[in-house]
Amino acid sequence: MTEIVHLVGCGPGGPDWVPPRAREIVRKADVIFGPSDLQDLFPEAPGARMDLPARPENAAPLVLAALGRRLGCAVLVRGDCGLHSLAKGLQSRLPAGACRRIAGVSSVQVACAAFGLDWQGARILSAHGRPLQELGPDDRQVPLVVVLGGGERFHEILERTREALGPWRLHLASDVTLPTESLRTIAPGERIPSGLPSRTIALFERTGP
Repeated sequence: MTEIVHLVGCGPGGPDWVPPRAREIVRKADVIFGPSDLQDLFPEAPGARMDLPARPENAAPLVLAALGRRLGCAVLVRGDCGLHSLAKGLQSRLPAGACRRIAGVSSVQVACAAFGLDWQGARILSAHGRPLQELGPDDRQVPLVVVLGGGERFHEILERTREALGPWRLHLASDVTLPTESLRTIAPGERIPSGLPSRTIALFERTGP
């Protein structure tokens, strides 16, 4: 593998959810970039391993340096590389045509399936390291609002989102596909638990007309 950066969707975290194509690409890579837990999903891959900063402006110089040495690179991202991942920002900072995306299973897909929900037409918002976008009138008409986040302020974000949406049912999916997976449903008016794991997906399901 030479002079190509593969942006590899690694699925929601469990080893059984890594696509075979992703395993093939990573096994052939000269350099494997990504957090250690994602690298651990590929014990058979012989390439050199390197952690990568979470922000694309900091990650891009490291990948460019490997490309300059004519090394094939695999950049590991959580879930699918097309949904609120490092892939978009990184690809925009690399030479045109240098990137190939390898699709993975999104944690949102897995969470929706776990609760028997369609995610067609869902509004997907990310609170990862950024203020959550304000919800407008059109957002209250969609069947599902998905909030990605975690961290210390996630509970506050969920409370504000519920206040903006009204009496919607809330589903919480934490650590999906991992041994610590937790699924729970919070009825309208019921207290939202604090101290949620960092890998928590909140699904607000509209229950009214």
